[in-house]
Amino acid sequence: MSDKTKNIYSNDNTKYAALTAMFAALITVTTAFIKIPAPLGYVHAGDSMIYLAASVLPGPLGFAAAAIGGGLADLLAGYPQWAIPTAIIKTLNVLPFFLIKYVLKNSSAFEKIISLPNLLMLIPTTIVTIAGYFVANALLYDTTAAIAEVMPNLVQAGVGAGLFIILGKSLDGVHFKTRILSERKNKKT
Repeated sequence: MSDKTKNIYSNDNTKYAALTAMFAALITVTTAFIKIPAPLGYVHAGDSMIYLAASVLPGPLGFAAAAIGGGLADLLAGYPQWAIPTAIIKTLNVLPFFLIKYVLKNSSAFEKIISLPNLLMLIPTTIVTIAGYFVANALLYDTTAAIAEVMPNLVQAGVGAGLFIILGKSLDGVHFKTRILSERKNKKT
């Protein structure tokens, strides 16, 4: 087997592919099936899984998990008109986490899920949710509908942030992220 072939089948690649699929599935289930109805859709717990994916996975994989999970959730929940806007918005929800990791790439701040940089990224990702769904509602329906959905989207982002903090603290308590990254760090030394 060539070096390139060995690299494709490395434990890191397999591990990250499995984690990406797991997060996409968690995002799908917590979005489509753990929900509270709202006038033009629903408020869900899926954003917490997007924030977890963004905190654990490398950027491109976090983008993929968010887009796939969010889009599939809308298809499964009976809102096919929202699948593409949601995939775009949920991908953009990961962007602040990706950017802060890039800016602070060699920082020890990311050894845990619940870190100051990740907590601060809840602010821009909330803005992305509200602005993204405002634009999507205005395009799919009208401005009145978009305005009506601002509060439910704010609640959705708040619920997602709260659950993210609770779940992230729990996962940090069992050193989830350290265990995932340990094999990668060991290979580099």
